[in-house]
Amino acid sequence: MTESNQQLNMDTEPLSAVEGHMAGATHESDQEQIAGVEHSTIFGRDSPSFLKERGNTAFKNGDFFAARELYTTAIMRLEYNDNISLRSQLYANRAACQLAYEDYDAALEDATEAIMLDGSYTKAYLRRSAAYEKKGMQQKALADLEKAVQLDGSIEPQYRDKLSKLRRLADKEFAVEKEEMLGKLKDIGNTLLGKVGLSLDNFKVNRDESTGSYNIQFQN
Repeated sequence: MTESNQQLNMDTEPLSAVEGHMAGATHESDQEQIAGVEHSTIFGRDSPSFLKERGNTAFKNGDFFAARELYTTAIMRLEYNDNISLRSQLYANRAACQLAYEDYDAALEDATEAIMLDGSYTKAYLRRSAAYEKKGMQQKALADLEKAVQLDGSIEPQYRDKLSKLRRLADKEFAVEKEEMLGKLKDIGNTLLGKVGLSLDNFKVNRDESTGSYNIQFQN
């Protein structure tokens, strides 16, 4: 299971220092225990930020399963949290795990969620672009990669060759889709004209070279 390190590079921003102390401490053992759990969940080894860092380490070590589980746990703990940036990073990082497992549908879902949370997060577009490319959806892959480069121009040299490749593939994909659509339209046209004993073969399209306009003429 391989994928370009460019797309799978984890967000490794350092953890912020925890400022202040838990307020309202008492000497009652049960309340101290509850406070300890809350402190651990918010700031300690069970905090979403720490889980994210552990997930990053697991991913770098090639343990994609552990990384995915750690990101998932962190996401669940932030379900009703307003830390949009961290939630977006977690979804984008989990998308990288899905790419490593070649689960491109799941990667698309996670990367899209990351983008919905933070539409300016470059890495989310890179990962969704990679997933679209793997699924053969070249026009969408190109659109996301172009968006990523637009958001962060410094990565353009790194992705220049990829952009050229996707543009070629996107053009081919568009040409195929265009032919398929024209074929369907022709079938519809023949069906409608057939009701009056005609077909599209009874019509000829001519282009006026002087004006660039087209005219349709009936022919027997």
